[in-house]
This record gives sequence, structure tokens and C-alpha cells, in this order.
Amino acid sequence: MSAGRLLVALAAGAVLAGCAAAGNWYEESFYLLHEDHHTSGQVEVGRDTDPAEAARLVALSRPDVVQIHAKGNPGWTTYPTKVGHTPPELARDVLAVWRDLARAGGCHWSIYYNIGRDGEIEKRRPEWNRSAADGREIEKALCYHSGVAEAYLWPMIDEIMAGYGPDGFWFDGSCFTIRNCYCDTCRERFNRETGLAAPVKPAEAGWARYKEMHRQIYRDFIHATAERIHRRDPKCLVAVNWAYSLRMPERPGPGIAYLTGDIGNGVEGLSPEAHWYDSTGLPFDLMTQLNTMVEKEEGTRAVREMAPKPPHQVWQEMAVIIANGGRYFLWDNPTPTSGLVAERHEFAGRVVAPFLRARQPWCMRTERVPDASLLHSAATHYAVTETDPTAFTKRNSRIDGASAALARLHLNYEFVPDWRLAEGDVRSPLLVVEHPKVLAKETVHGLLAFVRGGGNLLVTGMGLSRDDRLPALLGVRAAGGGTSGSEPLAVDVAGTAHRFTHWLTRLACDGAETVMTVRDAEGTAHPFLTRRAAGQGTAWYVPVPLLSLHGQDVVPEVVLRQVFEHVRPAAGRHVQTTAPPDVEVVLRRRGDTRILHLVNMAAGERKVITTDRRRYTEITNLPPAPACRVTVRMPARPARVHLEPDGRDVTDWRYADGGVTVDVPAFPVHQMIVIETGG
Repeated sequence: MSAGRLLVALAAGAVLAGCAAAGNWYEESFYLLHEDHHTSGQVEVGRDTDPAEAARLVALSRPDVVQIHAKGNPGWTTYPTKVGHTPPELARDVLAVWRDLARAGGCHWSIYYNIGRDGEIEKRRPEWNRSAADGREIEKALCYHSGVAEAYLWPMIDEIMAGYGPDGFWFDGSCFTIRNCYCDTCRERFNRETGLAAPVKPAEAGWARYKEMHRQIYRDFIHATAERIHRRDPKCLVAVNWAYSLRMPERPGPGIAYLTGDIGNGVEGLSPEAHWYDSTGLPFDLMTQLNTMVEKEEGTRAVREMAPKPPHQVWQEMAVIIANGGRYFLWDNPTPTSGLVAERHEFAGRVVAPFLRARQPWCMRTERVPDASLLHSAATHYAVTETDPTAFTKRNSRIDGASAALARLHLNYEFVPDWRLAEGDVRSPLLVVEHPKVLAKETVHGLLAFVRGGGNLLVTGMGLSRDDRLPALLGVRAAGGGTSGSEPLAVDVAGTAHRFTHWLTRLACDGAETVMTVRDAEGTAHPFLTRRAAGQGTAWYVPVPLLSLHGQDVVPEVVLRQVFEHVRPAAGRHVQTTAPPDVEVVLRRRGDTRILHLVNMAAGERKVITTDRRRYTEITNLPPAPACRVTVRMPARPARVHLEPDGRDVTDWRYADGGVTVDVPAFPVHQMIVIETGG
């Protein structure tokens, strides 16, 4: 072995603390490292790839998995390819260096491949690119119905597997690039299947069907890609960035090993995505960028540069991911000539890895113990986002508002997707259906079964009119006489009138009782929260979009708390706490052990830099979360209560009325309270 190879082996040997030798190796991984290397044709790619130095730097933080680009969205590879486009000045086979680093150290390695965007294809084979209605190309967005998979993408994947033998592929650039394509092939298929011309506006005939056709093309492509890989190597894992996420709330295909998504900056977006992924039954990670853009003074001018985020900012990102059952994926960038930046990997070794490894024993192989469930149905989501030309649209005012509100109310929630509802797999006593634009018949069937089986169902807003069976279930009907828009309203809570504006459906009760009332501008009282016993359960209804992000129409927080005190009384919840609303509360379990996560999600003090491509946030100061009290329901008196990762026993906890009460001291970012039984 050469001296260089020996250095690689020795340094890389420390990379992996203990990866799994067989099976789905991803399930045993907790900390993943991604080197985001979108190579170009203008530099000497690989010139600064030093195998020994790369191994030394990676070993500083010892990730479980390393990942490097084979092809980024510009279209250039990191290795000499016979199928695609090798950089004109490729100085070293970068992919081979990372393969050797991983193999010498026993570390799993994954290949990044941009399967949806390709700048070189856009220039060289425009017929493979997605087309706008006016004939213009949609930037770097490949059409999977064009033949690009058969002639280009799949042969290159075969080439990579044959030459480098990766443990997995991480495909990027696809889910969020899928939008209506107007190339000849797509137009012809739609006309053949429907007899219609391809619609170019939401009001035109066939718009929803045209979007669905593109969703199906994407599903078929992902399935065929995974199947092709697994025919060659059944153990090679496949993940697709943002596929089967909140924007695509469908059951993951059988070839998908785990779920994944990258959020460079924006800690606020991590929690709902983690909640959703945690509800699908597959392991998952979320990726955040190690760096952000900062502004420094150099003489008389301000200079912007990329630098590691403040430690508390990265800790906050990691904490909300792992608290909700995920793994952490760290996003780093090599230099254009493929070198690693020592400062960043020293930061990872000092800030990232110790935080994760100290918490790993209490985060792996746990499951959520939810106090509420939130329906996220594919049919409902696609109806809400129907007018958007993208096939898988992320923004959904109902889900965005409801997930944020439940977190603020400390109602540790799970999402319930279509397939789990159909299977009766709702793991809390309360299921929330927020202001649905449509409800499929099979979804309503699942809701009826949930209530009759003993569940509490809360339907809001449009839900009353989405199916003929719902008024009877809810025990109310629309009485007419409402306004055609938002109107002034008031709800009394504890003798105080709380005023707001919203759209209100006037109701007549047909079997339901009124639990809370709302007064309109004339002072007339109307039902606001109704309740009806049905089977073994209870059906509740609120005639406004209760939790949605609805512009200026927002139900006051005190009113929300009162509604949920009725439908899910605090005394019966798994968790009660005095923590402020910006502390996320997550209860999980492993066997009889309960792990309560408290995550400081305060905004802190921020600097924001916006470029033409991205918005960069730097959290310059994050105040600690204040001391609080928590009570966790337990079936028996515990044997031990301790704070982690402090390793500190709590000696003054109290057990009464089926609950363990703990006074939690102030903490910087993330605190776990571990409650163990004597079994």
C-alpha cells in the first residue's frame, strides 16, 4: 500500500463509530455528511482533492455516512464518464477518492446524482428538457417522458454502479421541478388519454388531469429507477430528495429506503417536515447547511462571505430534527477545485458531532406518543394547490397553519396520511381535519370509522360541505344568512370578549350541542364549537378555518386554547407544560421508557442577507429557554427520572394521579427528560 493510501486508511478508519454490517444500513446511521459539489466546466475539478487530508478532515467529526456528487445540476460529473459530460479539465477522479476513503474506513457512502436538472443537456439536447406552454425551455428541468431516462440518466447510473459500487443513491432535482410540460410527447399523451388539448391555464378543461398525468409520469420514473438499481444490487439504497414529503403526501414506493430533504437555511421549515416524515413509517433525515452568508468589514467596505453558522443555530436545527425522530444530514461545500475547507470540518468536529453523539442513545429507535393527529390527505392537498403549475406544491395554508398552531399549543401531534387512515392507524384520541377543500369518499369513510370506534374528530371550515355524510355525523347544517366575506366576530373566554375577523358559516344544530358561541357584528350569537356523540366517539365542528393561515383572519390564541381544552382536555393529555409557545414539546418512547424533548425554537436575534438566489439567516443570539414545569402521564410510578444529555438524575420529581411532574431548569437549545420504569 502506498504512503498516501495508508494515510487514507488510517484516517478514514476513525470515520465510522459503528455502522451496520448488513441490512438497511441507513437505519443504523444518525449523522450523515454531504459534500455538495456542483462541478463546472471552467475549473480543474479534482485538483485540490488530497486523499489523506480529506480523510483527516472527515475523521474530525466521524460521520456514519459520507456522500459526494457524481453529477450536479450544471451537468458536469466528478469522474471520467463515457455517458455524460466530463469536465474538460478534470484533474482527478473525485468519486474514486471518496469511494476509497469510505471503503478504507468501513464507512457507508452514498452518491449524489441530480436526476432532474442538467445544464449541459439543456444546451445539447433541448428535446429532453421540460417545455413551457409558449415553447420556451424550463430551466434545467428534465422531462421524464422525453426519452432522457432511457438514453442518458439510466445508462449513467449503470456506469456509476459498475465503476464505483456505491451503497446508495441520493437523487436530487426531481420532485420540486415537476410541473406541466408542453413538449410534443406530453401533449400527445394527454390528447390520446383524454381527447383534450393540453390546458395552459387552471380554468381550462383538463387542468387537474394534466397535472395528475405529470405526477404519474414522475411516480413511474422513480419506481422504474429504483427497480433498475435493485436488479443490479438489491442492497443499494435509494432516496429521492423531497419525494413523499409534505408536498407529495403519498405512500412511498417500495423501492425507497428512506426519506430525505434539504433545507439550507430556515429552521422554521424543519419541524413540520420532520413530523410528516416521522408519520410515514420510513426512517428519514433532514439536511441543513453548515454555512451561512455573513457580512464583515474590510477597511471601508462591507464584504460578504460564507462562514459556519453560530453553534446555537446549528444546534437548534439538529435538535428539532432528532427530537422528531430524524437523522441529521450536514451540508458542506468543497471548493470549486474539490478541496475541503479545514475550518468547516473543524467546526463539525467541535460543534456538530458532539451534540449529536451525546443525544443519539435517546433518539434512535423511538416512536412518537401523540396527543393529537392531523390529517394530511393527498387528494385534499392537491386540490388546495391545484392552480399552481408545479405538480407537487409545498405551500398549503391549511397544513402550514395547523402544524404551527398545534406546536405552539404544545399538542405533540402526528400527521395521518391517507393509507394510515384507511388502515385505522390513528395513534391519538383526536384527529383534526382542517378546512378541507375536498375530501375523497374513502377519506370520509375512514373518518366515520374513526369516530364510531371511539375517536374524537374535529372538523373545521369547509369540512361540513365536503360530503353528504358529514352534516349527519357532525349533527349540524348550514343555515344560510352569512356574509360573502370576512366579518367582525367575538368569542367569550372566561368572561372576556376576544375579537377577530373571519369567514363564518351560520349553523343550525341537528343533533349536536353548542359548546362555544360566537357573536357577529350585530351581537347575534351563533354556534362556534359543536359536539355530537357518534358511535363510541365524538364529532366536533368549528364553522371557521380554525388553524389555517388565512391572511388577516386569525383566530386568537386564547380562543384556540379554549377549543382544544374542550376537544382534548389538558388533564387527559400525555404532556402538560408551562413552557413558552416557542419551546417545541415532543414525547417519544422506547418500550416503557418515555423521552420528552424540549427544543428552544425562539427566533433569537437575526441578520438576514438576501441574494438573487437565496435567503441566508444568521442567528446572532439565541436566549435560553426559561425554566418550566412538565407533567408526563405514566401508567406507574417510575424508577428513575434523569436529564439528558446531562446524565443528571432528577431527585425532586413527583408522581401523582398518573403523572410525573418535573421542574426543568433553563436550557440553551435542547433538553431531554428521560423517564424509566422499573421493568
